[in-house]
Amino acid sequence: MGKDEAASPAGREPCLSCGEETATGSVLYSSRRVVHREDGTRTYLCELCGEQLAAKHHKGRLSDDEVRSLANNWSAAVNAWTGGH
Repeated sequence: MGKDEAASPAGREPCLSCGEETATGSVLYSSRRVVHREDGTRTYLCELCGEQLAAKHHKGRLSDDEVRSLANNWSAAVNAWTGGH
């Protein structure tokens, strides 16, 4: 089992922002954005959420570094909120 499988229980690959499924076979798969985090795991961002985040930050498409930063901040916030569970 690789890092990606461990990070996505039962093959789930949810959007980092909205949580909608982006795995192969889902309607969001073809337009999702894959971002590799610093620990080697992958996170996913659906196209709609990517556009909304870019608009919120008054930019065009976010760079991989910007999405990676959002992913790291999101993970920290979720861990703090859930107590790491």
